[in-house]
Amino acid sequence: MIPILFKIGPVTIYSWGFFLVASYLVATFILWREGKRQGYNEEKLLDLSIISLLAALVGGRAFFVLLNWPLFKEEPLSTLSFWQGGFAYQGAFFAVVAAAYFLIRAWKWSFLQIADISSLSVTAALVLGKIGAFLAGLDFGKETSLPWAVNFPSLVGARHPAQLYEAGSFFLIFFILSVAYFRNIGSANMRSGKVFFYFLILTNFAKVFLEFFRADYARFGPFPLISFISFIIAITSFFALYYFQIRDVKSDVWGVLRAVFSFNKVFLRKIRF
Repeated sequence: MIPILFKIGPVTIYSWGFFLVASYLVATFILWREGKRQGYNEEKLLDLSIISLLAALVGGRAFFVLLNWPLFKEEPLSTLSFWQGGFAYQGAFFAVVAAAYFLIRAWKWSFLQIADISSLSVTAALVLGKIGAFLAGLDFGKETSLPWAVNFPSLVGARHPAQLYEAGSFFLIFFILSVAYFRNIGSANMRSGKVFFYFLILTNFAKVFLEFFRADYARFGPFPLISFISFIIAITSFFALYYFQIRDVKSDVWGVLRAVFSFNKVFLRKIRF
């Protein structure tokens, strides 16, 4: 691990802090560049970035503490030690969506269009954040004998580099979302929200499986709690994508009813004979 990247005189640059700052700057740049291209006010885009950062820090930390309260109940003030790591993606996500929604509505912007752009921003930030977590030795994985296992300081046994699994998965998702985003905005039938729903489905399905490699997690029966929550979000997002983007639900319902009714008529005829 490389918890300290380098020192400049009395100043120490820690890998976790460095990559957190880098992830925020990259996410802000993507939001600003694409938002500006779509005609949104630059200053308000930067305001949205700052408010989203604060919401992510508070929401992510609060949900992490809630999930891991036994680790904090002896020293409650340690819940404020953001620099030591410990953030829950789902908590950060819901906090950012809530804060951004009210802000975007107040500005009379298109929430789904901003959500599409933000999906790229957030995914890029997740990649860098997970690399920083790996270098800092945070969010480590379970013990394993696989050849690419990693030894973390102060931990017994070689472990899964779970952070790099997540970073690689999010990088692939970022590539897929980027292709989908630019195809969508270049299409004559562009529909805002499509990339956002793809983001929710892909990132949460990735979390469903990747969470099993983590060493410490809250449980929901035999499953990691985060995996269960991610699965619910992914399935809900899939139906939301279907409802808002893909099909005419009303026509589909009538089609199903007509099919069932026709089947019953044929079935009743056969019974009579």
